[in-house]
Parts: sequence; C-alpha cells; structure tokens
Amino acid sequence: MDKEWVFDNVKKLLSSMRKISAGTVLLIWALAMIAGIFIYILTSRNKPEKEITLTFATWWDDELEDKTLLKLTTEYEAQNPGITIKLEKLSWDKIQELLEKKDSRDTGKNAQKINPPDIFSIDPYAIYELEKKSLLAELENDKGFTGNAVSIISFINPLYYNIDLLQNAGFDRPPKNQTEFLSYVQRIKETGKFGAGIALNDLRHINQQLLSWIWAAVGNPDTSSSSGFASKEVIGTLNFLNLLYQNLYGNPFELSKAKLLEAFGKGEIGMMIGSIADIKELKRTDINFSITTIPAPVSYTKKPVFPLSVWYAGIYSKSEYQEEAKNFILFLKKKSGEIAAAAYAVPGNGTLNRELSKEDPYYAKAFDMYEAGEMVRESYRSPEITQLNSIIAREVKMMFQGSKTPQECAEAIQQSWENLAGTTPSVQ
Repeated sequence: MDKEWVFDNVKKLLSSMRKISAGTVLLIWALAMIAGIFIYILTSRNKPEKEITLTFATWWDDELEDKTLLKLTTEYEAQNPGITIKLEKLSWDKIQELLEKKDSRDTGKNAQKINPPDIFSIDPYAIYELEKKSLLAELENDKGFTGNAVSIISFINPLYYNIDLLQNAGFDRPPKNQTEFLSYVQRIKETGKFGAGIALNDLRHINQQLLSWIWAAVGNPDTSSSSGFASKEVIGTLNFLNLLYQNLYGNPFELSKAKLLEAFGKGEIGMMIGSIADIKELKRTDINFSITTIPAPVSYTKKPVFPLSVWYAGIYSKSEYQEEAKNFILFLKKKSGEIAAAAYAVPGNGTLNRELSKEDPYYAKAFDMYEAGEMVRESYRSPEITQLNSIIAREVKMMFQGSKTPQECAEAIQQSWENLAGTTPSVQ
C-alpha cells in the first residue's frame, strides 16, 4: 500500500473530526456510556453469583469409550455457567476411604488430597453401610429420585462359551442344562483345555459367579416359592457345583474375575459367566465365542434368570453443594442412554437401545436374552447381604475341600443365616 496515500487519508480524517461541534461530541459520549451500561446489565444477568467446583469420583472411565465422561461434563458446564465438574478416577476402595475419613472437610493446604468427592459411583454392596453411617445424601421423594443411590445403567451376566473348544470336544451347541454342562466340561478337559472357570476371590462376585447357578435352578428369588437354602433345588445345584469343582480352571477362591476373563480370552477355558460388558474386550481377541443362558437343571421350566450388575451414583451427605450435586446426578440419569451406549451395556438404561445391536450379532442376541429372561440385581438394601455372602463363601469352600456334603453345606448356610438375621433367606 502507498505510504503517501495513507498519510493523505489520515490528514483528511483528522480535519473532519475538528469540524464536529462540542455538543455533538458530548452526545456521542453520552450514547456510548448508555450503550456500555446496557451491555453490562445484560451480561451481568448471566454471570453466576459464585464459582462452584463439584468433584465426581468414579472408576467408570475404564469401561467407557474414550472421554465419554469428559464430553458429558463439558456439556453440563456449558449449560450451567459457574459450575465446574472435576473428574477423579478412583477405585471404590479409595472412594470409600475418602468418605469415611474424619474431619475430611479440612480447608488446610492438604485439603485437595483428603477431601471426599461431592458425587461418586458406588459399590452396590456398600450402599446400606453408607446409608447407615449417614454418608449418603437423602434423595427420596426429591426431584424424582427413588432412592439415595441412583441407578444409571445396568448389565446382564450371561454364560460365555468358546465355540471352537466346544466343537473340538464334539459339541455343536452350548449346554442346555446342568447335566449337559458337566458332560461338556469333562469332554473339553480331555482335549487338553479347561471346561469352565469360576472366580470367587472377591465376595462381590458371589452373585455373578455362584448364586447365579442357584437362581438358574429355583428362578427369580423375588418370586420363587423356594423355602431357602435347604431346599432340594439348592442342594441339587450345590451337588452340581461340587462335581464341577473337580474340573475347574484353577482354585475358584484364588481366581480373580480379571484373571478368569484373561484366561477365557486366551482360549484356555471353554465356558464362564461374565458381564455383557466383557464382549467389547473379548472381540479384541482371536477366540470364536458366543453367549447363552445360564444352564438350569433338566426339570427347570421357568424363564431363564440372569444376575444384573448396576452402576449406581450418590452424593456425599456433607457436600457443601447439595442442590448442585443433585442437579448433576439428574443430568447423568437423563444421559444414561449415551452412557449405556458408550459402555456397551445391555439392558443399559432400562430401555432397549436397538442402535447397539443393528450391526452386532452379539448385542442383538443379548437383547433377545434380556427380553426372554428375568433379572436379579444386587440386593443393596439388605442390611446383611455382605455377611450372607461371607457365609456362602465359607460353607461352599468347605464343601469343595470335602469337609461337608452339599446337603450339609446348604443346611449350614440356612442355620447361620437364621442365627444372624432371624429369618429364612430367600436364596439371596
């Protein structure tokens, strides 16, 4: 651009400004001030009264597609100016430790290290104890909540089987009942592999890995007419498990769920019970697998039963921001469909998300199984559920070791439970 042309035009602009009257200048100044005040009023209305940071502690990230929670929290922050959601990736043990620390709301220089989260995901078996210790905020009858622990999504737990291992043992379909299951396990073992595995090193897996076999024999415990653990159906199932024990992969009480999944993914085990979320992991392996219902006794005529795992969230009772935390939990509940899709969960958020199954036969089959069966979720409102699982694990271990018969095992569970709770357990 020519420098002389720029210089000439600047001189013309300055000359024209000198011709403006003082009154006009004052008018322009006054209008500018009014416009500034008007803009300030409009923008200040949307300005939050205070900045709030809510800490959300969870281990869900490991089971979700990348950055799912980060995307959701970013969306929430955009809709709620002044609210910041701080994500903390923590195990349940660490979350529980923070919640139960005394003087946890310290404001000193170490506050960030010891403060419990405002919102957190919850181990279902800990919910009753949290309520008993008044660590969960009261949510009943408030903004549509139906309990202090809010369910977000859920997963069924079917039987997984390795198609190639079954075929190598001479079977072209999965076992339909417990008698067939034992036969399959023994034949697979003859080929140099293990027929099945059960992971019982953690009491939190009793429902999925052990009680699921009992429910498959007696039906849904909420509607079953069984008289308890001493019933013939339960004794029959314990006898089945005792026979199965001789051919299992490893020691059930030393085997973790992660190790069981790893061994199945390597083609070392023919069958196992697992979460529907395991499909995503197993599809990354080279094995040829499928899913089916958990086998029941030959005489069973009711609907198939699946243990149901649920993701719960709650609010710390001493959080400074109760209302803000409740609003965020409601947001998570509304977004449960997106969370379910990112977790590859069936049934997910309580509605059948058929989008998940359009391109994938595994999830299409899982939805069909869900519709045809009945679900049993963790009984988190039972005050003695952890003790009952401890009793079951202790007595079953003694049965596996040969010191008790299946009938003696069942009777011992029944009697121990009655001594503890004063009632007959409904097979749960």
